This record gives sequence, C-alpha cells and structure tokens, in this order.
Amino acid sequence: MLQVCHRVQELLQLLNEVLPTFSSSELLEPSAPGKWSRHEILGHLIDSAANNHRRFVLALTQPEPLLIEPYDQDAWVRCAHYQHTPLADLLTLWTVYNQQLIRLIARVPPEAHAFRCTYESGYTVTLRWLMEDYTVHLEHHVQQLLARTLR
Repeated sequence: MLQVCHRVQELLQLLNEVLPTFSSSELLEPSAPGKWSRHEILGHLIDSAANNHRRFVLALTQPEPLLIEPYDQDAWVRCAHYQHTPLADLLTLWTVYNQQLIRLIARVPPEAHAFRCTYESGYTVTLRWLMEDYTVHLEHHVQQLLARTLR
C-alpha cells in the first residue's frame, strides 16, 4: 500500500502545482453540453474521496463482505454546486481529504487487505483492490483535468 500512498501524494502535488495555472474559462467551461467542467471534475474527486473513505472504514469495521453502495455522481456534483466554488477551496478540501486517506491506507493492517467487498451486481473485490482502484480512478481524472483540451 506504500505505492498507493506515494502515488496519491504525487497526484496531490501535481494538481496543486498545475491546475491553478489554468484560466477561469479553462476551469469553468465544460467540454460539451452535459459534461463536467474542471471545477466539477475536481468536485467529483472530493465526492469520490468521501465515498471511498466511508468504504475503507466500513470494510475495516463491519462484518464481511461489505456491500458497496453506489452513489449518483452527477447528483452529488449538482447538489454541491462545485461550479460556483472557488478553485482554492476545492483544491484545499480535495488535498486535505486525500492526505487523510493516505494516513488511513498506510495504517490498514496487511491481513485486512483481503477483506471482501461486494458490489450490488455480486462482483466481489478485496479492500486492497478498492484502495488500488481509488488511485486508478484518481489518475484518470487528474489526467483529464490537466489535459489542455478537456475530454
């Protein structure tokens, strides 16, 4: 899990260095009608941190298997009005939340890595897989945020 923690820390540093160099229009314009702006993508990453934090803690404190409850990502982004939140506030919240996740992930005992977590579809993964997948998801959106042309 050390690699997961290091990669999340690298992504925090990268996004905090580069994202503030974008213009307001680059941050607020969605790539197409119905798509998220960079502000909204960053807000989605805050929501993802919150939901994954909950999943990680529940996997560690509840009997197996943890049932992974989905959330309506678009509704969360709309409800939080990330489009109208200052970038500095979004970056700060996202950064601090992920620093807490790094501390949590680093302290997960090795024997807990195999704890089972099940999606509604019946697909079962381990807590280790969830923590690693969080980083994959984070990387995908950080690449999206830093691309000069929002995809």
